[in-house]
Amino acid sequence: MSVNLTYEVTYNTNKRPQTRVNEANFGDGYRQYVGDGINLDNEEWNVDFVPVSLIQANNLELILLNSLKGTSNYLKWTPPGESVAKYYTARQIQKLSIGPDKWRITCQLRREFPLI
Repeated sequence: MSVNLTYEVTYNTNKRPQTRVNEANFGDGYRQYVGDGINLDNEEWNVDFVPVSLIQANNLELILLNSLKGTSNYLKWTPPGESVAKYYTARQIQKLSIGPDKWRITCQLRREFPLI
């Protein structure tokens, strides 16, 4: 089970793709790389949500905070420009007041590979 994350994001949202590898250095500039694990391609997203009311911001903040409280709370989210939903956990959550009853929430979403 997971929580579907359906809040709209801004154009400031961006992806940082990563590949997990082990590196061996042999000297004279020679290196060898080998994949580390079965899920080599990972990603993190810096997400900027569209400003919302305080009630919506509190709900979104709670959903993001709960994503680290067990596999049943992972966020199921379809990133911009993609068609397949993936599982994520939220980190570095920030809530900022930007005007009367307008709040901006930003966070980092890290892709997860749950055993569900």
